[in-house]
Order: sequence, then C-alpha cells, then structure tokens
Amino acid sequence: MPKQFITNQLPTAYHQVALLGRPNVGKSTLFNRLVGKRKAVVSDIAGTTRDRLQQLVTHQKQQFVLVDMAGIEPALSEKTEISIGTQRQVEQALKDASLIIWVVDRVDGVTSQDERVAELVRRLNKPVVVAVNKCDASQHETDQLEFLRFGFQPLIPISAVHNRGIELLLDSVVEGLKDLPEPTVPHLFDDGERRELNIAILGRPNVGKSTLLNCIVGEERSVVSPISGTTRDAVDTVIPADGFFGNTFTKFQTLRIVDTAGIRQRGKMGHEVEAWSVLRSLDSLDAAEVALLLVDASEGITHQDLIVAEKIVDAGKPLILMVNKWDLVLEKQELVSGTPEADEAQEKLLNHLLRKAPFLGWCQVIFVSALTNLNVQHLGGLVLRAYHAWTFEPKQTELEAITGELRKNPRLKNLVSIDFQRNMPPIFIVNLHGSILPHFTTRRFIEN
Repeated sequence: MPKQFITNQLPTAYHQVALLGRPNVGKSTLFNRLVGKRKAVVSDIAGTTRDRLQQLVTHQKQQFVLVDMAGIEPALSEKTEISIGTQRQVEQALKDASLIIWVVDRVDGVTSQDERVAELVRRLNKPVVVAVNKCDASQHETDQLEFLRFGFQPLIPISAVHNRGIELLLDSVVEGLKDLPEPTVPHLFDDGERRELNIAILGRPNVGKSTLLNCIVGEERSVVSPISGTTRDAVDTVIPADGFFGNTFTKFQTLRIVDTAGIRQRGKMGHEVEAWSVLRSLDSLDAAEVALLLVDASEGITHQDLIVAEKIVDAGKPLILMVNKWDLVLEKQELVSGTPEADEAQEKLLNHLLRKAPFLGWCQVIFVSALTNLNVQHLGGLVLRAYHAWTFEPKQTELEAITGELRKNPRLKNLVSIDFQRNMPPIFIVNLHGSILPHFTTRRFIEN
C-alpha cells in the first residue's frame, strides 16, 4: 500500500488484551459478554472465528482494547490457506497484547492442547489471567483447581453464557494492567471526540473484500483465501483519515472500515454460521455512511450482485461500485492500464454493467485491483464525493429553479413545489395539484 495511506501520527494508545485458547472453548461468547454486544459470530462449530476482532472496553475508568481471535492450534496438521492465514492473525494479536486472558473449558478439563497452549503462554512472558469457562453454578468452581498445575494466577471461574464471574474477571484484567508501562504502539478507537467516517465493504463471497481492506490498511487485517465464506465476522478497522483522503481537507480524523461477510442467497447458505454472518453484514450496512460494493470484473455483475446493490439502495446509503480484479481482465486481453485500448475495454464493460443494473446509473464506478493496488489510491476522493452528496442540503432558490424547469414538461403542469425534507439520504417532497398519483415514469423523470 502506498505510504500516503498510512501515517505515524496516531492519536490514543491503549493496552491490548488478547483472548487466547484452543478452539471452541467460548472465547467469542466471552468477547461479546465483555464488550456488551453481540459483535462476534458464535456457534458450536470449532474454527468459526478467523479474523481479529477488536473493541474498546472500559472498566473502573481503565480502557483497553479487547481482541478476539481464532482458537490457537499448536498441533495444526492441515495446512490450508485459511488455517495458515488464521494463525498469522493469532500470532500478531499475541505479539501486540499487553495481557492475555487464557480461556479454558471446565467441562473438558485439562487437554493435551491446553498443555501445548500453556507452553506457548510461558514463552510469551506476559501477564496472564486464566478464565475457567462454563462454571455455570457455584458447585462447578472447585473444578477449576486442576488448571492450577500450569502455575498461572489468577484463576477466575466464569460462565460467559450466564454472565457469572465477568465482573471479577474484568477486575483482574484491570489489576494486571495497572503496573504495566504505557503501550508504545497506539491504536485508534472512537472515544467520542474524534470525527469518524464509517465505510462498509460489501459484496458476494470471494470478490476480494478482505484483500481490499488489507490493501487500504497496509497490513494483513483480514484472512484472505480463494475459498468463499472465509470472512465470517464483520471486521472493524480504524485508520487515520488524512492519508486516505490525500491532501484534501475534511472534517474526518479517522475512518472505520468494515470488511463484511459475503452476502449470498438464503437458499445457498451453507450453515447457521453463514446465516448469522450475513445478518452482521446487513447490520454493518445500517451503520455505514458510505458503502463500497465489490463485483468481479472477470464475471461481470451477477444476479447476486444486483441483490446486494438493491439492499444498499433500499438502505439509502451512498454507493460506490468497485469493479475488482481488473488486472486479470487486462492481462487476459494483453492490455496495459491507461492506454486507449484499456480505456475502451473499460468503457465496454461499464456499459454492460449499467445495462444489467440501470438503477445504478447514478453511482460512481471505479475499476481496481485490490491485489496489485491498481487505482485504489483514487478511492478516497470518490468516498468523499459520495458522502457530500449523501449529506447535501440544497438551497430553496435551487429547488424553485428546478421546479420551474420541470413545469415545462406537459406531464408536470400541475407541479406546485418541491420541498427538501432531510438528508442522509436526501429526501424531497413533491407537491402536485389533484388527487391522482403520477405514473411511476413521471416520478423517475423527476428523480433523474
């Protein structure tokens, strides 16, 4: 990623606290409990979490960044792209952590994997709080004693599902952070004072959403693989806004970019984890102020792309259509970006896209390659323009001028006025004489 997208002038530094443990011991359930909302996808399927999730937590006036990650697998035998990428996320989280919450399972007791995790924790030489999960009743608390063999203190019996022991766990974390030196690596989180722009990256599975996030951020923030459905959580990443927008002055200090799970038709969802991931993606769309819709240049715009686009339009969000993997099309046609031949091929594909999705004729379109960073440097300007259009407030004189022009059309002789109601998105009230609603083509004419 070009250096102008990254800056060293980061505002606030927080300690990071990493949730560590083998797969399926309840880390994501505990993460949701500690942050006070259902942010991580939870299921009984081991390996559900693949990316690092981060959230600012405040307890006893102490703030720290809680990090949920995949279950650590020291004895990993199957080396796939997803598993390797997932473990890199785990390694980075442990490297950045000031303190570790090691989550173990009371029901399973001490396992051989726990033995290996204990060896790893000792090598890290960092403060550790052991959270013995699934202590659902007071009589279960004696079962935690078998974990004393590892020599880590304190041991806190908890039940993430039933909210038992959570306050004591937070007290222990704050106590463990109290005497640590201030962190040297800052982390950006919304503290209520900075001005932040929310951007959601949406699209069907495997169009390059996670690759785009990594490209913008300049690090491997999301696990990337050619297997569709790799991303399951909506991954929030906060970066400085000044580098992203270049030399353009804006009111924004930070950008919160959300890499969402791929959205596909309900009938094609593989399991409940994917269904929940899609719901989280739609929640991210509700919070977004600008939506980036990725489509695959080599496949064109598909029926599922149109469904996602319609969801964005129905939500009233500003939309930028990003045609990704453009480098592969250029390579296949033996073209060089920026040449008249490449521009002609781009125009041809654009016309094809808009014929299939005429309702997107108003949105901005950019041809990119998230893998090679082709044209990604122009994204900041498009995002800013889309946001300004979304928050636009026209003057009354401008509306009166438009009304006068529209009255020249024979179909709109009964037009009285057009009033601006609100923005985000801009909504207008069209006042007409008579009791008969105009034909939908008349409404489309006014919108255009």
